[in-house]
Order: sequence, then C-alpha cells, then structure tokens
Amino acid sequence: MSRAPRALARRYARALLDVASAHGEDAVLPLRDELRDFAPQLEDHEPLRRALAHPALPAEQKRRVVLALAERAKASPLLKKLVEVLSTRDRLALLPEVAGAYADLANAAHGVVAAEAVSAVPLGNAQRQALAAALAGKTGSVELRTEVEPALVGGLVVRVAGRTYDGSVRTRLAALRRRLAAS
Repeated sequence: MSRAPRALARRYARALLDVASAHGEDAVLPLRDELRDFAPQLEDHEPLRRALAHPALPAEQKRRVVLALAERAKASPLLKKLVEVLSTRDRLALLPEVAGAYADLANAAHGVVAAEAVSAVPLGNAQRQALAAALAGKTGSVELRTEVEPALVGGLVVRVAGRTYDGSVRTRLAALRRRLAAS
C-alpha cells in the first residue's frame, strides 16, 4: 500500500482510538481484537471484496451490505460506526490497514508489546502461556500471536519489539551446512 492510503488509514485509526478511549479504557483493546476478527472477513471473501470495490455499486448499497455483515457478526457499535463511515466515503478497502494501525496505536497506548511466535507444529495452550510469560518478563504486557510453518522442522522463531530470535532447526541446519561447506 502506498504512503497516502497508509497515512489515511492511520488517521482513521487515531480517530477511532480517541473515540474508543472516550468510551472508557476498557473499550480500546477489545475493539482491537474485534477489528482483527472482522477485517479479514471482508478481505478474504473474494466475491464480496470485488462487489464492494465495484464502482457501479452505489455507496448506500455497500453501506447496507457491510452493516448487515457487522450486525451478523454481532459487532460493537464502534465497529459498526467505523464500517459505516468507511463505506459511506467509499474507503472500505482501507479497513485491513485501519485495523493494523489501530492495533499498533492501541498496544502503544496500553504498553502492550506485540509478539509473534512461528513454530513447526501448533503450540499448546500451556506453551503459549509460558512463552507469553517469558516475554512479558522482559517487555511488560505481551500480545502473542502464533503461526505454524512446517518448514522450520522444529524450534521457534520469535519476533518481538523489532527483534527476531531464531531458534529453529532449519536455521541451525543451514548454519551447519555453511560451516561444512567452508571447511
């Protein structure tokens, strides 16, 4: 995405954070999670995405479709208002970018550090909790997202606060291959 839409999405996210904060500090982080759940629904459904991007479909119909989806998803009034504003202004394509920008702003406002753990197999609940607790010891509060990538073979790759900690078997095998090739 180019700079202009990214900046515009960030402005919407800042305004949304202000409105959510006015509703109480306990509304900010749940809205972050709700946005993360809702935005992919619009982006991942190809026919819906094409229909909402089609210039022949009037803004009012787009607004009704998106509000019906939000209603069906039991969205909060704040999320409904956001999608209504975006659809009225023909900017629904910004929703995923707004969701990401809002998550960054909400996390920063609440001292939450986003972390991502990539593993070869799905992490169990106890493993996720232990990893989050270990990361929280260094950074404070942590929002841990996990992903599975079988190509790692084993181990973990953890990204937190702009740093990557790679303890994967794939990386260790690659290092061993380089050492053997050099000798």
